Amino acid sequence: MITHEVLSEKEETADQMVSEFVHHHFVSDGATEIMIFVTYFASKQFLIIAFLLLALWCIIYKKDKRLAIETLLIGITGYLINATLKETFKRVRPADPLIDPLRNFSYPSGHASSGIIFYGFLIYLIWQSDINKPAKYIFSILLVAFSLLIGFSRIYLGMHYASDVVAGFCIGFAWLVIFLWIVNSLRKKSRVS
Repeated sequence: MITHEVLSEKEETADQMVSEFVHHHFVSDGATEIMIFVTYFASKQFLIIAFLLLALWCIIYKKDKRLAIETLLIGITGYLINATLKETFKRVRPADPLIDPLRNFSYPSGHASSGIIFYGFLIYLIWQSDINKPAKYIFSILLVAFSLLIGFSRIYLGMHYASDVVAGFCIGFAWLVIFLWIVNSLRKKSRVS
């Protein structure tokens, strides 16, 4: 539905209203520094290192090579899905961002989709762990809130329209759910055989 609205350009007015509201009510030098810091935690540079370190943790600490491969696969496939969609829709980024503009397309937001995938996968790992239930809830809430803040940072910095971010969240969440369903189904089958 969001994609249809974006393609028919009906979303532009709502996107502009959201961007104007954010820039009118939230932009300040201090807030900009915070948003630049926040947005880094879903950047390609950060996530490459984060997924690699998480895969190493799976091998060294968890002694689970399969989980390490799954960790790398969800990161790579999530990136490829987003890159393919950007090239398919070719939506131009908003004019006048607060930071240096990127050269690739805007829709869907890679930071939003990759953030949901990475932090959602961390939540999955937390719930697979043996830490106590209250801690699981606290970590999950914090990671979801941080993912949402990353999405907000993309609108704040003028790097994306709101619809780009919402689509990124939806795509990232959908792929996370599908990927985990596939992984868990394959693990069950291998246990049965």
